[in-house]
Amino acid sequence: MDKEKQLKSLMIKKSGSVKAFANEIDLPYTTIRSILERGVFNAKVENVIKICKGLNIKTEDVLRFDNDYKNQADNNMFVKEESTDYYTPVVELPVLSKVSAGLPVLAEENITSHFHVSKTLLKSGKEYFGLIVSGDSMDKEFKDGDIVIVEKDAVIENGQIGVVMVNGYNATLKRVRYNGDMVILQPESNNPDHQPQFYNINDEIRFIGRVVGMNRKY
Repeated sequence: MDKEKQLKSLMIKKSGSVKAFANEIDLPYTTIRSILERGVFNAKVENVIKICKGLNIKTEDVLRFDNDYKNQADNNMFVKEESTDYYTPVVELPVLSKVSAGLPVLAEENITSHFHVSKTLLKSGKEYFGLIVSGDSMDKEFKDGDIVIVEKDAVIENGQIGVVMVNGYNATLKRVRYNGDMVILQPESNNPDHQPQFYNINDEIRFIGRVVGMNRKY
């Protein structure tokens, strides 16, 4: 029995049905059904955590790399095989609505919430945060309301997407290109009103971080 079938079995045992369980943990039934159909590894980590809390089981048991599990429904928990001990740990990152000029990037005033991501997506020793996408200047890549995962103070290479502050104004999310001593902030938009922005050595350019991932709500 795979982990999705085990989860469904535990949900039914606990609440009588998957829909009833969804109501109990305040998660849309369609979201849980999608997780059961598409697989745990295609789900948002915070949704998996919420399901695990509702079932009173450990998150790492569900996010384990292997598929060798025993279903101990009587104890309402998963048990790993003795031969397997690998799992995917998660970390909590702060979510910013914007990066404000004049404030530290992770100032308390900027943090609106937190979310969880798999630790395997992040580099050891690096600092990360989530940034809420606002507007349509990058809508070919990100939708308004998406959360991009940013590696703070990372080098932004030519063609990569970064968070950049120019001349002391609030930071903007753009694709960064270099041409000699010129920095070009390139929008990726379906809206023709958004045009490339050109800056040179006379401008105050601060690279906040490089975008390394995305978290999208459905």
